[in-house]
Amino acid sequence: MQAGMNESYLIFSIKNTKWALPSSSVQEIVHAAKIHPLPFVPEYVEGVVNCRGLPYTVVNTVSMEGEDNATISGTMVLVLKRDDDQLAIHISDIDLFFEPEEKDLRADGVRYKKQIIPFFDADAVEEQLVKDLTEEES
Repeated sequence: MQAGMNESYLIFSIKNTKWALPSSSVQEIVHAAKIHPLPFVPEYVEGVVNCRGLPYTVVNTVSMEGEDNATISGTMVLVLKRDDDQLAIHISDIDLFFEPEEKDLRADGVRYKKQIIPFFDADAVEEQLVKDLTEEES
């Protein structure tokens, strides 16, 4: 998921893990989001959040990965800009929007403060969600 040159990246955290996402993939950051629970969905779907009158499915990616202590403190939600769905992720913190130099962009992430911050893969989250919802309907 590498974006074009001269693009900024959002560096954010989910629990203690930092992620990078091209700023063009960010619709909005909702602080103090009210997440409305949904019945009959996988446990990692926390519910929906209202963003400008549209419902966005909020996913806890830590829970999706099957970690035991999957609780994410706070109510910050990152609403993703996507053409085919309305997806948001529960996040812990925003570090900054960062415009890396060409030498700091890699196939697996972006170099920031002497470490490689991996790219967040929203497509993988969507694929897992679709797979799990399809299995539950069967």
